[in-house]
Formats: sequence, C-alpha cells, structure tokens
Amino acid sequence: MLIEGLSIRPATLDDAAQIAHIMNVCSLEFSGVPGISSAYLLFIWTRPTYKLAESVRVLVTAEDEIVGWVGLRHQQHIEVDFNMDVLPAYRGRVEQKLLCWARSRANEHITLAPEDMQVVLSTRANAKDSAHRVFLEHEGFQHIRSFWTMKRTLEGQPEQPQWAPSFQLRTFKELIEDPSQDDERISHAIFEAHEEAFADHWGHVPSTFEAWRERALNSRQDLGCFYLAMDGEQVAAYARCAEERGDGWVYTLGVRRAWRRKGLGLALLYHAFGEFYREGIRDIYLGVDAQSLTGATHLYKRAGMHVACEYTIYEQILRPGRDIRTQMLEQA
Repeated sequence: MLIEGLSIRPATLDDAAQIAHIMNVCSLEFSGVPGISSAYLLFIWTRPTYKLAESVRVLVTAEDEIVGWVGLRHQQHIEVDFNMDVLPAYRGRVEQKLLCWARSRANEHITLAPEDMQVVLSTRANAKDSAHRVFLEHEGFQHIRSFWTMKRTLEGQPEQPQWAPSFQLRTFKELIEDPSQDDERISHAIFEAHEEAFADHWGHVPSTFEAWRERALNSRQDLGCFYLAMDGEQVAAYARCAEERGDGWVYTLGVRRAWRRKGLGLALLYHAFGEFYREGIRDIYLGVDAQSLTGATHLYKRAGMHVACEYTIYEQILRPGRDIRTQMLEQA
C-alpha cells in the first residue's frame, strides 16, 4: 500500500524540472556531484523513439508534488535498466511500489527479445547509499560491477596534447560543413569506430546506426565538441564532449583497436581539457567502469583525474538464456 495521499502516474514533459530536482538532491547528498538538468531530461524524453508515458512513472502527493520517480530504458530488449530516486522524507516506504511497476514494465520486453537471449533488469546505486543497496539485495538483485565518476579540476592551463605526425585532429562539425565530405559516410564511419572501440567495454550490447545517431548526433549536441583523431580518412579515436550545468563532461571516449597504445586517448583528453578551460569551465567529469577491460582507469588517472564517486551495478535475471553482452576482452 502507498502512503496515504500518494499516487503513481505516468510522467509528462511538465515534470522534468521536479524530477531533475529530486535527482540532484540525491546525487549531491551521496556524492557531492550534481546530477542532471531538466533540459537534458527533456532532450532524452523528446527523442523520436522515446515513449515517455510508457517509460517513466512519478509518485505524487494529493497536490501533485513529485516525491519519487522511476524511469526505464533498454538495449535491444535484452537489458532493461531503470533509475529510481526518492526524496529523503519518503525513503524506505515507497521504493517497492516504484520497483513493482519497473519489473512489470521490464517483463514486457521479454517477448520482444530473441527467444534464446538472456533478459536482465539492471540498476545502479551510489556506493554510499547503503539503505538503497540493502533494499535492492533484499529484492533479489545481485551486485555485479562498480563504476566511477571521475573528476579533474583545472587549476591552470592543462597539458598540451601530443600528436604523432600521422594524426590530424578534426571535429565532426568541421567535417559535415566541408562540402567535399559526405555527411552520411562520416556518420557511419564514426558509428563504426564507436562500435569497434566499445566492443571491448564490459556490458556492451551491439547497437544500430539509427539508435546511435539519435543518441549521439542531435540538435542539442555541440558537434564542435565532438573531437576526432583522424589517420588519413580513418577515424582512429574520438571524444564526445559537452557542457552540462556549467561543468565539462567527456561523455564517451573511444580508441579503435588498431590505434591503441599510440597516445590518442590521452591527447584527446588533454585537448578536451584545453577547450573546456578556454570556455571558462574548470570541473571536468566522465564515467568509467572501475574494472575497465581496456585499462581506461589508468589513462584517466594519468590525465590527472580522480574518483569523485562510485556506483554499484545490480542485476536480476528476468529470463535465462544466452548473454551477448561483452564480458571479457577478446583479443583481435
């Protein structure tokens, strides 16, 4: 039973500010790192393929004040993950209702996944939020992985990137504005570079070009902050960066197998740091698998970053089967 006076309903676009506020309250409480902006939530919710009414529920008072929320997304229907946040005054009393809805919605993906595939429900919890971790474990979730949010505060002009002579730094914006270039070919080349680089990322599920383009190439993204390390016509490595709430974020950084151990990852980081510094942004963040299969954590520490907070990943198997997600590093 819900607490008297509370009810659960589908989210609307008008709820973005309240949900972002709740996310930020929880994030700052346990990690000291800001969460998300309402503008970014709206960007996610208004993607052409996103179905807000089917994917997000809010818990509201009689006055329609939101006190908790839960939202789902999926990867090829085989991994369904959810985020859930509750205001401090209501914690410990309403999470099960939100989880019940998430499980029910996630079960609908089972029939949409290939018959032989494993289907899992996953979520994350801040490592310092012991009460929520106990709740998830009591509900049958298992802790399977840890991820870090890493940070660097720029006290002065960052290091200059060092590029080998054969590489050229470009931005996605430069390429698509070049009349001699084919936009579709460039987009596909970056997608292929991303899939190759992240095939060695734990938990990676192969994506489609259309899904990647909707997520990575959009009107909100400043394509001038989408940096490409080019080896001739080949995309050897890339970094997709953006400003969020006054901070700098390196959302994704990938180096293709054939171009690893050539300093490209570090050079891209230093270049991004320099661009953020030029824009007056001093705090830089990124997320990384704490047990990265490619040793990315060592790269980020070398670049002067430190662990700002830790998240634990929990999973529950909804249907046994073949797991196609990356579990270990396969040598080329």
